[in-house]
Amino acid sequence: MTRTESNIVLFSITLCWASSYIFIKNIPDSISAFAYLTMTTGIASIILAVVFFKRLKEFNRKILARSFIAAAIICANLVFERMGITKIPASTASFVASLNIVFVPLFMLIFKRKLTPNHIAGIILILTGLVFTSGLKPGDSINPGVLAMAAGCIFMAAYILTIDHFTKTSDPLILGIGQMFFTAIISFILWFIEDPKTFFSLSYTNEILANIFMLAFFAKAYAYIMLMYSQKYASPISVTVIASMEPVVTMVLAL
Repeated sequence: MTRTESNIVLFSITLCWASSYIFIKNIPDSISAFAYLTMTTGIASIILAVVFFKRLKEFNRKILARSFIAAAIICANLVFERMGITKIPASTASFVASLNIVFVPLFMLIFKRKLTPNHIAGIILILTGLVFTSGLKPGDSINPGVLAMAAGCIFMAAYILTIDHFTKTSDPLILGIGQMFFTAIISFILWFIEDPKTFFSLSYTNEILANIFMLAFFAKAYAYIMLMYSQKYASPISVTVIASMEPVVTMVLAL
């Protein structure tokens, strides 16, 4: 995969994640974050297992361990993200999620990874644009949903750097499938602790099922597998910069 092809794939992932905020808003609050995660990642796992059935034999202990670590981080991200999106508008949620442009470079500096002058200039430019287009004003009270989204953002930054390390020596496809399976298992355990009735406690409608399936296919199965492949060839900063286009795409789709 060339750098140009990687950037195109990353933009398609950004499009999927930006549109996911719209679909998540259509899911009622009665479906908890754990229930949402279990259903979307569970369906995504089934899709990936069916499509790539012959590749499942390639799992080993190292990939399973890495898949579990990635799943634990992304599960925390998705839970906080789901909690935040239910309390704030989709455009605001997308803006806060784009703060990865701050956290990723910060984590890179903590782990003594160098940033180029182009990276620094791009970060400053994008962050400035996000501040001016966010609609947030000094003195505004902080919505709990914003804090939840910010927490999810920190986990996402950690996830980007972790996957950047893992994909350099592990098969992105197998790692992505393993991550999806473990995410479904972790979220189901948390859902069971929250509500032992799990699937039997929900009222299903065609609208809910349609939104769940769309999120499972595009925002989970497609997006995370392709993110694995892209990060094998792209730097964490490149991934973050392209992902920072989410607010623009979300505002267009929200109309």
